[in-house]
Amino acid sequence: MKQSSVSWLTRASYGIAGVVIFVLLWKASGYFAWVNPGTLPDPFKLPQAFMQEWNAGRLLPAIGSSLVHYFWGLGLGTFFGIAFGLAAATIRPFDLLQAYLIRILRPIPPLAWVVFAIAWFKVSHAGAAFVISIGVFWINYYATASAVRNIDPRFYELARSFGQGSYWRRAISITLPAIAPGTLAGIRTGIGQAWMTLIAAELLGVPGMGQEMNAAAGVGAYEAVVIYMLAISLVYAVSDLIYVLIEKRLLAWRP
Repeated sequence: MKQSSVSWLTRASYGIAGVVIFVLLWKASGYFAWVNPGTLPDPFKLPQAFMQEWNAGRLLPAIGSSLVHYFWGLGLGTFFGIAFGLAAATIRPFDLLQAYLIRILRPIPPLAWVVFAIAWFKVSHAGAAFVISIGVFWINYYATASAVRNIDPRFYELARSFGQGSYWRRAISITLPAIAPGTLAGIRTGIGQAWMTLIAAELLGVPGMGQEMNAAAGVGAYEAVVIYMLAISLVYAVSDLIYVLIEKRLLAWRP
C-alpha cells in the first residue's frame, strides 16, 4: 500500500493504536515486574504528576530556562558550522589548514567539553550554550561541506562564462542556492541534536528541564522525570513543525 493512497484517518488510527499498544506494554512491564520494582513509573499516574509539577511552578520556568541556552547554542553552532563548512569546501588554503585539526577535534564528544565549559563559564547559560553549539557545529559543518562538494562543476563553468567569476559572485549565484537543501537538512538535524546535548549538559546543574529531571530522579519521582521527557518531545515537535514551514517557503522554488 502506497503512503499517498492512505487516508489521514487511517494514518491517525494506526498512529493512535501504536501509542495505545506502547502504553499498555509500559503498564504491563510494571505490573508483571519485567523491570526492577519502583524504577518504572505508572503511565496512568502521569496526569497527576503533570499537575504537581505545574502547580509547584517548576515546569514552565524549567522550559523557559532550557530554551535560553538551547537557542543560543543552536544559533551559534549553526552559524559557525555553516560558515566553516562553506569555507572548507570552497577555499583550498583554508581546507588544507584545517584538515588535520578537524580530524583531531571531530571524535571528541560535546559532553567531553563540559569540564572546560564549567571552568570558563561556570554553571551558567553560557556554559550550556557552549556545549550545545559544539554538537550542532559538526552536523552543520559536514552537511554544508558535503553539499558544496556535490555541486556539479559545470555550474561554475557556466557562471564564469557569464562573467560571474569572482568568489563572492559564484557563492551568491551558484553555491548558496545549490547547497540550500543539504544545508537546511543539516540545520533540521541540528535542532534535534541540540536537545540531546542540552539535557546532558543540564544534568551538571545548569537550570532547566535536565536539572529538574535529575532532581526528580534523585528522590524517586520517576513520573515527574517522564513529564519533563514529554515536555522535551512536545517542544521539539513544535520547533520542528515551525522549521518545516520555514523550509518549505525557502525552498518554494524547487519543482
